[in-house]
Amino acid sequence: MTATRTAPTGDAASAAEPIIRARDVSVEFKLNRKSTVKAVSGVSIDVTPRSSIGLIGESGSGKSTLARALLGLVPVTSGVVEWEGQDISRLTADQMRRFRTTAQMVFQDPHSALDPRRRILTSIIEPLKVLGIGSKTERQERAEQMLSLVGLRMDQAMRFPHQLSGGQKQRACIARALIVEPKILVCDESVAALDVALQAEILNLLSDLRDKLDLALVFISHDLSVVAHISDRMHVMYLGKTVEEGATERITAAPQHEYTSKLLASQLTVDGQQQERADRAAQDASQEVR
Repeated sequence: MTATRTAPTGDAASAAEPIIRARDVSVEFKLNRKSTVKAVSGVSIDVTPRSSIGLIGESGSGKSTLARALLGLVPVTSGVVEWEGQDISRLTADQMRRFRTTAQMVFQDPHSALDPRRRILTSIIEPLKVLGIGSKTERQERAEQMLSLVGLRMDQAMRFPHQLSGGQKQRACIARALIVEPKILVCDESVAALDVALQAEILNLLSDLRDKLDLALVFISHDLSVVAHISDRMHVMYLGKTVEEGATERITAAPQHEYTSKLLASQLTVDGQQQERADRAAQDASQEVR
C-alpha cells in the first residue's frame, strides 16, 4: 500500500484548543438486569484542529464505541465529552444540531450506509435538508462541489448505489459526511471493506481532504499499517482502555506496550520481516514474564 501521508502539523495541532475533549470516559451496556459489559473504561482523548488521530485495536477493543461516544451517538456512563466547553449530554436541541455539523462519521460498509432506493445525489443532499441548511439551489451547488472534491461525476451521482463500485460508494459516503462542512471526520473502518488498491485511493483522498478543508481526522482500524499511513498520533486500545498513546512514528518504531508489539508483529509485509517481528515480540514477552 502506498498512500500519501500529509505533512504532520503535530506540535501546532497539539497546542491548539480541542474541538472535542473527552475525560475519563467509560461506556457500559446492560446485558440484562444483573450484568453489564464495559466497552470503554476511563479513556481520555483530545481532538484538535487539523489533527489526525488513529484508534487502533482488535475487534472488541472499544475503539468504535469510543468514537460514537465522542459524537454523542452512545451515552457516556461516566466521565465527560465536551464541545466548546460544554458537556454534549447537556446540549439543547439547537446546540445539538450545531454540534452535528461539527463532527460527522463515515462508516465501514458503504453498501449498507446508502439507501438502495435513493439516487446517490439525493443521499448526499439529505443531511442539508435534515439540518435545514440552504435553499434547494444552494444544496444542489454544494452537492456538486462535494462530488468534485471526492472524485465523482454527476452522471455517477444520478445512479443508485448498486450501480457503483465499492470505492465509488465510499466516496459518496465521504461526500455526504462532508456536505455539512464539519471540522472533524470520524472514519470507522472506512477502508476495511475495500481491496488494497482502493484502500490506498481512499486514504490518499482523505489526506487530501484534510489539507483542503482543514479537517481533523479520527481514523479507526484494526490494521496498524493503515492507521500509520494516515495518522500523526495513535491511541492503541485493548479491552476498552488506551494502553499506549503518542506520535505514530514513535509507536511504530519503538512500541512501549507488549500488546502494541504484538499488533506490529502481526502485520503482513512484502519483505519477509513478519516472522522476524513475531519472533522478536515473542522473545520480549517471554523476558517480561521472567
